[in-house]
Amino acid sequence: MINGLDLYKEEWNIETENAIKPGLDAIGSALEELGNPHRQGRFVHIAGTNGKGSTAALLSAVLRVHGKTVGTFYSPGIIDLHDQIQVDAEPILQKALDRVMGELAGVKTALTDFELLTAAAFLHFRNAAPDIVIIEAGMGGRFDSTNVIDPEIAIIPSISKEHTNFLGDQIEDIAFHKAGIIKKWRPVIAGPIEERAMAVIRQEAKLKHAELLVPACPHEGEMKLKGAHQKWNAQLALEAAKELLQLEFQPQLAQKALSMAELAYRFETAAPGLVFDGAHNEASIDALVETIRSEFPEKHVRIVLGMLSDKAYERVLRQLETVSDDFVFVDFSNARALPAEKLFFASNSKIKTTKNLYDILPVTEKNAVTIVTGSLYLLSAMRKPGIPFLRDYQNVTS
Repeated sequence: MINGLDLYKEEWNIETENAIKPGLDAIGSALEELGNPHRQGRFVHIAGTNGKGSTAALLSAVLRVHGKTVGTFYSPGIIDLHDQIQVDAEPILQKALDRVMGELAGVKTALTDFELLTAAAFLHFRNAAPDIVIIEAGMGGRFDSTNVIDPEIAIIPSISKEHTNFLGDQIEDIAFHKAGIIKKWRPVIAGPIEERAMAVIRQEAKLKHAELLVPACPHEGEMKLKGAHQKWNAQLALEAAKELLQLEFQPQLAQKALSMAELAYRFETAAPGLVFDGAHNEASIDALVETIRSEFPEKHVRIVLGMLSDKAYERVLRQLETVSDDFVFVDFSNARALPAEKLFFASNSKIKTTKNLYDILPVTEKNAVTIVTGSLYLLSAMRKPGIPFLRDYQNVTS
């Protein structure tokens, strides 16, 4: 589900399927009809289980402080489809998206919703002509619709189990999909990845004669983004910036950009005592738990949790229960959302309840913090104008 896409499809009478269909034939055919906009410009491609969006945002910040204009394609969106397509950290405007949808209305190739949005992004970047475009893969990499570009650099921040119904049950299977973004003679930068997955990346890099760069340690400078994992993402962004900028790269400028960079839903302080974090799988929940321990060692932690049904929710609960025994499970509008009642009965927490989005009350204790997590779709729902949760927190602390 791509929030807001149906409005454009209706306006321009575009029919696409809300389905996941890995493969490059359809997107390739559609882009051919559109004049191959994905062959214009300089690209960076990012695939991985976690860290894609953060690495993209950090790299964008570093490039922009060096005077470059930067396009970014994120997946999924924060609020709706507009913030998935950005130039210089500004979401695409309705007028610009209408312009590319007008072009897409004439495409004869049958597409999925995500393929349509991917094509829209390429058209917008062709029109806006930024110096560099950073593309985040949607799912996997090798057969993801974004994998039609010839990037100057590929980045793989992390690999762990996800989307096993599409990518396979073994970590080596998932690594095979991620490694598919590596291109011939183009460097690939990889984060701290377990050896079984790294072996697959090494083999793919060798096959493609691609230089494999693996940072020895994380970034050590100050950052607004919290968590040890963000230090690694920052180092990947620095390595990529060095490759892209060559002699133009200035370490002091890069550190300034990294120290100021922010990204929604990455341990984001949405209001005093309220944190939004988009962790939604075992690996990202592990990182969240570590960050909670380091940032709030003495505080009472309340978890507000909603998840999609295809996630390993019982394992996620066991991880979160190591830092909290106070849970609120919520229902939110998404066809794949897991009923809050299932989370309630699977939880071992001493304090637990189920609520809808309208009935969650803020915690006013000074020594307490509320962490909202489990799904980016949940966090987006929390920010909708008609939902009082965030406003209530802001009113309490104002």
